[in-house]
Amino acid sequence: MKKNKSHKKNYHTQNISVKRSFFTKVVRNIGLVLLLVSLFFSSMYGFRCLVQKICEVEFIDKFVRHDATVLMPKGSLDVEVANTKSSRELGLSFRQSMRNDEGLLFVFDTPGRYGFWMKDMNFPLDIIWINQNGVVVDIERNLSPDSYPKAFINEAEASYVLEVNAGLAETFGLYLGSKVKITN
Repeated sequence: MKKNKSHKKNYHTQNISVKRSFFTKVVRNIGLVLLLVSLFFSSMYGFRCLVQKICEVEFIDKFVRHDATVLMPKGSLDVEVANTKSSRELGLSFRQSMRNDEGLLFVFDTPGRYGFWMKDMNFPLDIIWINQNGVVVDIERNLSPDSYPKAFINEAEASYVLEVNAGLAETFGLYLGSKVKITN
C-alpha cells in the first residue's frame, strides 16, 4: 500500500509540474505576441500618431495632441493644437463636425502670412489670425466648404490661426484688434 500512495503522490506532483510548465509557456507566448503587436503598432501607427501628431482614434488623438485654452473677450475655448507640419496640413479636413466648445489652434514657428482653404471640409468655419502678442490681425467669417479652392490669407503677420465653427468668432467677441491669451 505504501508504494501505491507514493506512486499516486509522485504522479500528482508530476501532473502539477506539467500543468505549471504548460501555463508558463502559454503566458510566455502571450507576452511574446503582445510584444510583437506593440512593436508593430509603434513602428507603423506610432510614428504617424506620436511624431506627426495625427491619430485616427479619437481617444489616442486627444491623449497625444497637445491641448491649450484660448481666453477671449467673451469666454474661453479649449482647443487642439496643430504644431507639426503634418497636423497643420491635415487641420480639420475629413471631420464630420466640431462641437461649439472646441477649436483647432495652428501654431507656427515664425510669424508670417498663412493661407487656408476649405479642402475636404464638411462644415463652415470662422478663421482667426492672431499675432505673437495675442492680437487678432485678420478674420474670415462663415467660410463654406463650397469656397474651395479659394485660399484665405492674412494681411498682417500672424503666429497663430484659430479655426472655430462658423459664427463663434462673433459669439466670443473676436474682431480686428481684439486681444486673446493662449494658455497651455
